[in-house]
Amino acid sequence: MYYEFDYSIKDKIYKVKVTKKRIRNIHYRFRDGCFLVSCHPFVNKNRIIQGLNKYGEELIKKEVTNSSSGEGYIYLLGNKINIQDKGLIEFNNKQIEYVDTLDLEKKLRIEFLNLIINRVRYYENIMNIPQYKVRIQKMKTRYGSNSKRTNTLNFSTILMHYSINIIDSVVVHELAHYYEFNHSKNFYNVVYKYCPNYKKYHQSLRKGIFHD
Repeated sequence: MYYEFDYSIKDKIYKVKVTKKRIRNIHYRFRDGCFLVSCHPFVNKNRIIQGLNKYGEELIKKEVTNSSSGEGYIYLLGNKINIQDKGLIEFNNKQIEYVDTLDLEKKLRIEFLNLIINRVRYYENIMNIPQYKVRIQKMKTRYGSNSKRTNTLNFSTILMHYSINIIDSVVVHELAHYYEFNHSKNFYNVVYKYCPNYKKYHQSLRKGIFHD
């Protein structure tokens, strides 16, 4: 279940995007000028607004502090890398030459897709799971998804800014849905079996901390 509403802080209007799923706590994030809220289906709008009143301004400040890119830099796989209008950078032990920022973004998407496919194939093997199709896309409300209907895993491109361990925690999470298509105790038993530090990595992800 998903819905949106507007929320005001200091006379500025922000979009709030709420995703309801079977989780225990309410999770608040702020990204790309929007509040992203995940909560249990029974949580009402007033309860969400109470949390926004308490955490909203702090979340906005954190996005500025923990921005994945800015003037002259970008975080890639948990490392802060200096960039110019054109040049050469390293991503996943491969040199990438680019002529402008759009060219860099295009080439990073290609290399990140290759990285994600490799990580998925690795964990499919050790988790004894048949191969999925793997795609990447910009996603504002989640880091990954598992579609049983199309046998496809989708991952957010924002993950390229995080360390391999954090990326792997998302890969394991989505693959674990092969066995349990909910967030039950049995589901998390699978997750923690293959990613013992999942809680730590998940907290880093939620807080926008790119390294583990």
